[in-house]
Parts: sequence; structure tokens; C-alpha cells
Amino acid sequence: MSADPAPSRQLRGAEVLRDPLVRELLAARVVGVLATYGEGSIHAVPMWFALRGDRIALATGSRSRKVRNLERDPRATLVVHDSRAGFEVCGVSLAGRVELWRGADAAELVDAVHRRYVAPAGERDPAVREFLASDDTALLLAPEAALAWDERGSAASAALRAAGAALPLLPSEPRP
Repeated sequence: MSADPAPSRQLRGAEVLRDPLVRELLAARVVGVLATYGEGSIHAVPMWFALRGDRIALATGSRSRKVRNLERDPRATLVVHDSRAGFEVCGVSLAGRVELWRGADAAELVDAVHRRYVAPAGERDPAVREFLASDDTALLLAPEAALAWDERGSAASAALRAAGAALPLLPSEPRP
């Protein structure tokens, strides 16, 4: 076991979605960060997602900045990671092109994303329903390349774990 960080792995084409770490991360219920190309800058936002065959579906509102960016340039990157204290980090940066689905054509994809993150009991609440209804556009990302990293098995990670020496990550507090 090396003390050096493990090199990131470059994946291309069909090998992206066959990779075990990529499959593990896309199956986890975590939040990804979608980056699109704006006018002079990168626009990166946290988003829910759902794997749909060989594509990744994300749900958003048709008036969002990310939709405007994707109308101009369909290239995007989705970063999905499961980072814990110390060197217990793994992730993947998935680059590809996004196809926009709107209205009735988007409904099944948008619902699939919502169902992955919101329990049926939550959907019965009027405020939740109203919030989810603002998602009328599906983004369908076709991964073309990826950069994957996994430090969970590194010597440094094992040393911090054994010593209990990794400082905990501290989440923000929910708003009242």
C-alpha cells in the first residue's frame, strides 16, 4: 500500500458506465454538482440525478441559467463524490453532452429523479409538490469521458482511520 495519493483514472466511452466506482457512485443517493459553460464563466450547481440506462437524468426548471447555458453549448460535467473525513474520499467527474427534454416529454425523467430523493409521504405535502412542479425540464447527460479517484484504500486513509485522527466534516445547519 503506497503512502502517495492514488492517481486518478481516465475513462473513455463505454468504459465510463462499466467502471465499478462510477456504478457505485451513481447508485448512491448523493447530490452531484453540474457544471455548464456560461457567458465567460463556469456555472456549477448541486443537483439530484438518476441513472437512466446509459444516461444520467437531472431535473430543473426551464428558465434556469443551466438550461440557457446548455441551449448555447450542450457540453457539461457532473461531479459525483462521496467524501468523508480524512482521506475517505472517492468521486468521478463525468464529462459529456446534454440533451434537453421539455414538457410532457420530460415528465417521466423528472419524476424518476424526484422519486429517487423524495419519499411518497413528502410528495403529498402541498409545499413540496409546488416546489417539485417547478422542474419541467429534464437534462439527459451522455457521459463521454470521466476522471475517477478513490483514496479509501490508501495507506494514509488507513493510518488516519486507525488513529482516529481525521477531523470530522461539519455540515451546515438546516434553516428554521
